Amino acid sequence: MTRVLFVCTGNICRSAYAERRARHLVPHIEFVSAGTHALRGWGVDDEMAAELSRRGGCAEGFSAQQLTEALAHSADLILCATREHRAYVAEELPHLLPRTFVMKTYARHLAASSVDVPWSPPSTSPPQSALTRHDDIADPYRLGTPEAARAADQIDEVLFQIADS
Repeated sequence: MTRVLFVCTGNICRSAYAERRARHLVPHIEFVSAGTHALRGWGVDDEMAAELSRRGGCAEGFSAQQLTEALAHSADLILCATREHRAYVAEELPHLLPRTFVMKTYARHLAASSVDVPWSPPSTSPPQSALTRHDDIADPYRLGTPEAARAADQIDEVLFQIADS
C-alpha cells in the first residue's frame, strides 16, 4: 500500500489536518503526518479539529509526532506544507529529496501531467527552486477560526487536485 507523509512544524495543524482529511477522502492510501519540531503527544489544534469535523473528518485519537528518519523512509511520498519544511528534509535527509515536495507545487505538477500517478513521486520533478511564499500553506496556529479555515481550504484544494489527477 502506498504511504504518504505530510510534514509541517508542530504536527498539530496543517499536517495533522491533511493526514486526517486525506484519510477521509482517499481510504485506499495510507496517510501519516509528522512535524519538524513536533509538539509530541498533542492532539489536533482545536480550530483545525473543528474545521476537520465540519468537513467530515475526525481528529479523535490523533497524537503529534516528530519527523524521524525511520518515519520518512517508510513513506513513498513526502508532502510538506512549506518551502521551509522541504528545506528541513533536504538538510536532515538529503537522500529523500527526490520524493519530497511542497504540497501546492506537487498538486499543480500532477494536474499538469498526463503521465504521473497521484500519490506517487512524479516521473519528472516539479521545479522547486523558484518557489515563493504563495506556494506555502501558512501556519494557522493560534490565529483563530478564519486562519484555520483558510489553511483547511488550501489543504483541501491540494487534496482534491491530487485525487482528481
